[in-house]
Amino acid sequence: MKGSRWFIIFIVAFLLVMFAVEYHLPKKFVWTPTFSHYDEQPLGCALFDSLLSSSLPNGYSISKETFYQMEGDTTDNGNKGILVIANNLSMVEADVNALLKMAKRGNKIMLVSNNYPKYLEDTLRFYCTYSHFSAAAFKKYASSIFRKDSIYWIADSVYSRQLYRCYPQFCNSYFRSYDSLPVRKLAEKDMGSGALAIVRPWGKGEIILVSTPLLFTNYGALDGNNVNYIFRLLSQMGQLPIVRSEGYMKATAQVQQSPFRYLLAHQPLRWALYLTMITILLFMIFTAKRRQRAIPVVREPANKSLEFTELIGTLYFQKKDHVDLIRKKFAYLAEVLRREIQVDIEEVADDKRSFERIARKTGMDTEDIARFIHEVRPVLYGGRTIDSEQMKVFIDKMNEIINHI
Repeated sequence: MKGSRWFIIFIVAFLLVMFAVEYHLPKKFVWTPTFSHYDEQPLGCALFDSLLSSSLPNGYSISKETFYQMEGDTTDNGNKGILVIANNLSMVEADVNALLKMAKRGNKIMLVSNNYPKYLEDTLRFYCTYSHFSAAAFKKYASSIFRKDSIYWIADSVYSRQLYRCYPQFCNSYFRSYDSLPVRKLAEKDMGSGALAIVRPWGKGEIILVSTPLLFTNYGALDGNNVNYIFRLLSQMGQLPIVRSEGYMKATAQVQQSPFRYLLAHQPLRWALYLTMITILLFMIFTAKRRQRAIPVVREPANKSLEFTELIGTLYFQKKDHVDLIRKKFAYLAEVLRREIQVDIEEVADDKRSFERIARKTGMDTEDIARFIHEVRPVLYGGRTIDSEQMKVFIDKMNEIINHI
């Protein structure tokens, strides 16, 4: 018992030490773009959304609805600015048609992605080059001495021309094939090499296309002066309240919204979870010492076959019905011979073949078998009476035949 107590103390102390070490280890960053409202990693949007919520004067909110759901909502008739951020925007034709209807009514819609649906590109007549984000390539470039790429804000009636710097992995996609359209260019990369943000008028509203989604993340908002660039883009929504839709996020972002991750993301809830786990652990340790109840002894069922046989034998003995007992034993012998060697000793006409077959199978003398059968038949069929000694001789002979088969 003493050794067990020291073992429990060692386990508890070890868990506490591991908990303290794990708690004070530097947090490992995950460079996976999720754009999730709950993701505090560099390429999530928890900090980004918090910054916009406290900075935009006309309101900023998060919605899970798609364009199709928003367009079908008859309870909200006011115009608004809708922001969608995705690394690879995927929309079905119904979503694109709903988007166009909302823009036509006067809503301003900003789509931020490095890849757009083909149906949307064909409808608005633009093309965006695709670029794949590699976390390994980005970290290697960020740790080197290479210069960042340039983003130029084109001067307009509100803002003057401005230069912004970002890593190439954040601005590799750009727009082209839009020169013949009524498009207003907002920003370009490296002095005219490609547009990074354009405005396409549509009905009473506008569709704003941006090819730098990674700038709309926690890391992008904190990198240099890029937050100024983000606010210049959002200012294209005018005085409309802005709603960011998470209806087009990938499955990797949905994981960040689980209740367990939400608990771990907030210190009071995180400590409440830790204390609960420690309490459960202590409960398991102390309740494991409870004694087990005695296991009841289950006796093996008694074999009543011998007792039953003795009872039946006693009844026959008391009645002195020796002939009936011989008759039942002979019926059992006949059944055994039919089943084992296919001989029917009740068929008198076939006695010779039957006796010879029984003799071959048992190794007994043929004449001995024939003599026994001829002696027992008058008892069975002729009504001859026998005493107990003669009954015992007949039964012993039948048992001998059965045992030799």
